[in-house]
Amino acid sequence: MDESLDSRLAGMAARLDRLRELDPPKREAFSSMRTAGRRPGGYIMFGADRHGHRNQPLTEAQLGALEGAMGVALPGDFRAFLERIGTGAGPFYGIDRYQALLRDATPECARPFPTGERGPFFTGDDDDDGLEHGYLPIIERGCGDEVGLVTAGPRRGHVVNIDMGDQWILGPDFLTYYDTWLDRSIDQLSRTPRPTHVYWVL
Repeated sequence: MDESLDSRLAGMAARLDRLRELDPPKREAFSSMRTAGRRPGGYIMFGADRHGHRNQPLTEAQLGALEGAMGVALPGDFRAFLERIGTGAGPFYGIDRYQALLRDATPECARPFPTGERGPFFTGDDDDDGLEHGYLPIIERGCGDEVGLVTAGPRRGHVVNIDMGDQWILGPDFLTYYDTWLDRSIDQLSRTPRPTHVYWVL
């Protein structure tokens, strides 16, 4: 692994540790929410109830299976991220688990993603099922919306914000996107008075 990339990922791992310190699960919240018959709400960060600020690195065999299913190699920085840090803690509901990534890893990922900075989700063709190629869904935003990783084409390695039924908007490269989430999350959780809820916005 490139030394600068290794150093960057080590910095991310350290900030993830800091994030866990700033937003631990609250036992009293879990207890009260269970009695109300709803999902436990033990974290300040939106989405952390699902991933608990935990990450699960992927094995070489799992990474190879993803690439085999897609018919194209994962972008290098994202591959290194999955190997070193893994799925789990991340923006919105977090980086999708391996099983979900594998489910969405299809040969469509090897077809070039559309050019430009944004575009419609539907093109208007009679047989149009929406944007389906050139990216791997990696983050669930809620209400059917998602964040994808461009896997083929000139913007390979960038994230793309996908509003189902509306439009897609290209974002930065994945590591910059994740860095920004970490920095903003830690900044907001470190404020006085402490927030009661932190929601990530792209």
